[in-house]
Amino acid sequence: MKLYYFDTPGKGEAIRLLLTHAAVPFEDVRIRVAEWPGMKDKFENQQLPMLEDSGRKYYQSYAILEYLGTKYGYMPGTPTPAYNVMVIMNAFEDLNQKLFNAFSPYSPFTEETMKTLRTAFVSTDMRITLTFLENRLSLNESSNFLVGDGYTIADFYAIGFYRYLLLNEEAFKAFNEFKDAPLLKEYFAIRTKDFAKYYSKHGPKPKLYYFDGPGRGEMIRLLLKAAKVEFEDIRITYDEWPKMKTKFALKQVPVWEEDGIQMPEADAIMHYLSLEHGFLPVDPDMLYKALFISNTIKDIFGGYVSFFYGGLPEETKKTLEAKYFYEMVPLQLRILEKRLEENTCQEFFVGDKYSIADFYVLGAAKWLIINPATASKYSIALDASPKLKQYITLRLKDFN
Repeated sequence: MKLYYFDTPGKGEAIRLLLTHAAVPFEDVRIRVAEWPGMKDKFENQQLPMLEDSGRKYYQSYAILEYLGTKYGYMPGTPTPAYNVMVIMNAFEDLNQKLFNAFSPYSPFTEETMKTLRTAFVSTDMRITLTFLENRLSLNESSNFLVGDGYTIADFYAIGFYRYLLLNEEAFKAFNEFKDAPLLKEYFAIRTKDFAKYYSKHGPKPKLYYFDGPGRGEMIRLLLKAAKVEFEDIRITYDEWPKMKTKFALKQVPVWEEDGIQMPEADAIMHYLSLEHGFLPVDPDMLYKALFISNTIKDIFGGYVSFFYGGLPEETKKTLEAKYFYEMVPLQLRILEKRLEENTCQEFFVGDKYSIADFYVLGAAKWLIINPATASKYSIALDASPKLKQYITLRLKDFN
């Protein structure tokens, strides 16, 4: 089986999602828009998507979806549920067309007309349609799906639309700010996770925003590399920061962006990604140990930045810095040394594999403890913790 469509979400996305969910092997032939003029004569009605199945060619996205939905069990066989599926699909189709007309660089309208269409889309069109869809979703006993208690072609169409919406910053912002569709937003949050692996291959890569240096973002980078997650490592220079910070709700980084949704706060990001990729221990005792170590590192981070705050008298800064390096750091590194000794596998901090604790420790090492800019100030305390020193040297080789 082959599916021909452009290398974008659009109308072919629902078909891709259906075939992926049904575990049907298919060749996903993605055509770049620039290639299309030289290829369209090969297609009967000079449009996409086109599906090849058992030697036959199928056109028109709606017809293809209903064909595949019937073939693989995603199309209700009784009139009322079938109507509910089609009315939801048509609502998304109407909104999808308006989104295309208002925002797409391939819209047939002039830029002046598109500005008017954008205003109408954000202020009126989307609100009307989302309210209608929210009501439809509320009528379903299983609000995890649009119709019935399992996937139908309406769900695949909806998720495909959502992925297209993500590409349009202004439209997606309006979607997020619309307060009267909580069920619909929850639905997208739940359902898109079913296709996380698919989108890790075919969708836009998630993004990590942080400064061009180690800092609090380094432990997140290490975790993502250990999990073999492909992501955009967006490193912001300090000159760029004043202009960029308005992009972020809390005016701070690190920020993790996934499916167009920004997630701030380093510790919350670490918890989320650790849970998602199996780095958060399930056993309560091991979980406590991992979080104890993570919080010890947070103390080290906090102590380091405490004497950089503006407005403090220079004498106060010197006092805080001396207290940090001569009292706090030796104590905290001894604690880490002891915890490492207590673990039966001293190649990791908890158990015999990576956990959230290791990324905190190694992030701190790269940022502060062995960073050439600060290493001399940590060297005495680190030399007094030989197992910790050996652990850092060993583990960082994994990320060379």
